[in-house]
Amino acid sequence: MESIDFDKKVNMVISKFEEYNRINKDIKRFSIFNSFNITYELDGAHLYFEMRNTDDENIDLLTSVASEQSLFVNLTKDAEFFWAIKTLNRFIEKSKESMKKARELSKPQVGILIYDEFTDSYYLNPATGPVLLKSKEIAKEIASTRLDIFAIFIHLRNTVVGRDRTMELVGLNGEMILKKILIIIEELNQYEVKLRKIEGIPRFICLIQEIDSTNYYFEGFLTNDFGEEIEIKTKQNELQQKMNLFTQEGLEVVYSMLRLAQDFSKQMLDLARTLISKNEPKLYKQDTVSKLWILTSEGKKTMQNLSIMDFLNEDISEINFDINQ
Repeated sequence: MESIDFDKKVNMVISKFEEYNRINKDIKRFSIFNSFNITYELDGAHLYFEMRNTDDENIDLLTSVASEQSLFVNLTKDAEFFWAIKTLNRFIEKSKESMKKARELSKPQVGILIYDEFTDSYYLNPATGPVLLKSKEIAKEIASTRLDIFAIFIHLRNTVVGRDRTMELVGLNGEMILKKILIIIEELNQYEVKLRKIEGIPRFICLIQEIDSTNYYFEGFLTNDFGEEIEIKTKQNELQQKMNLFTQEGLEVVYSMLRLAQDFSKQMLDLARTLISKNEPKLYKQDTVSKLWILTSEGKKTMQNLSIMDFLNEDISEINFDINQ
């Protein structure tokens, strides 16, 4: 991929902000749906931005570079730029889905909302709206639009564009680095045992083989294939690497991947616990026989919105598509 001009990066990200805000301005017309607004500020190479619920009038929506609430991306770094575009695309997709639901539920025959031509907005139908909102199916539809995925993306950012982990290896010999690698692999294996029981949650699988006292072979990949004792078909970010303790060849590459996998796996376990505990909408149900956690229909939609695997995908065709539009 060719280098992207800095000004073009800025314009691309800002255009995503504007598209997101346009959709949410429309969503706000439908009073029973949550809508959000992104504010931003460019300070040199850093683009700061925040997302706030537009219904909270007590919060100042002006973004400040000094605000602890702000996220920032360094647009001179491609990894951070790619993260921003992918993240904003997910936000836009989720907003479009909310907009679609809002339009469907605002139809006169549904009976929930009534249209006010003076404000060009929809309000709860006082006669039938409150009763219909208690309907199980409609309650699920509305609740699914209120799932806050912003914090999830914030944590994913820290994994994808995190610091250079190879600095942790300065001054270590091959055997010391191998020891650190083996400790992380053991920890990842424990995470993998837990995460494989939860549908939709990605996990890393790592294997290491001793060839002789100096040489080792490593294989690792990301997958979201689900279930016990299944054939793994999905392999993303796959790494196959020979390592030599004497020359240290391959050790840094493997260590960097494992540290990323370690951070990512911790976040995925926390995310899984959060999603399993949600009741409105309920995203998971546990199979009584296998004890596997299976996504509900609302859960499947949520996972499609999150597209977690995509954040560690080295394929940047999505970015190329945006650039070439």
